[in-house]
Amino acid sequence: MTSFEFTVYTSPRPKKRPKVYRWSTVNPSEKDEKLLAGKIKSLSNCPKKPLAGQISVDFKFYINPPKSTPKWQLPLMEQAILRPNKSPDLDNYVKLILDSLNGILWEDDRYIIEINSAKYYTTDQEKIEIKMQQTNISKYRKDYLETK
Repeated sequence: MTSFEFTVYTSPRPKKRPKVYRWSTVNPSEKDEKLLAGKIKSLSNCPKKPLAGQISVDFKFYINPPKSTPKWQLPLMEQAILRPNKSPDLDNYVKLILDSLNGILWEDDRYIIEINSAKYYTTDQEKIEIKMQQTNISKYRKDYLETK
């Protein structure tokens, strides 16, 4: 089983909806996707070749609490007792990562069979933690026939 762990020190951003005009479509998240892809490529433990096969991923998004947060809530946020439950939605954070890392960490996001994700508050630097595992299950029939 192949596994990788990454910590990207950047502000988690959600995937924005595309803007459709009469003659064209604009992807407003394209800049965010390129920024995240560049940060992942620059990491030393980035795989040389994108993974294929069955992949499971875990995402943890750490965001700063709002400026209006009462001081008594900050320790509860650091202990993950109070967690973000406001916009942006968790699935929009995940969508941006899945789309921006196609061809870098995985060949295509269709190979991902399991996703676990969570949002947390942090008073330190905002970051995204990514853990991914690839199972060593073969996709070829002949490999299963040889084992029997």
